[in-house]
Amino acid sequence: MFAIIQTRGRQVKVSPGATIDIDGTAGDAGAEITFDQVLLVEKDAGDVLAGAPYVANAKVLAVVD
Repeated sequence: MFAIIQTRGRQVKVSPGATIDIDGTAGDAGAEITFDQVLLVEKDAGDVLAGAPYVANAKVLAVVD
């Protein structure tokens, strides 16, 4: 499973348990950030949901390291 989100003017591929760096994102360690600009979601079964431009009702939850 993975998703492609849009943040800070760039597209980022994210997956469960992955660590990514996003310039300019501030937050205390342990804080949760929600990304709602999800461009594409690929589910475990191989199904792909593509947005126009965003996937409806899709969100990615991240935790600040």
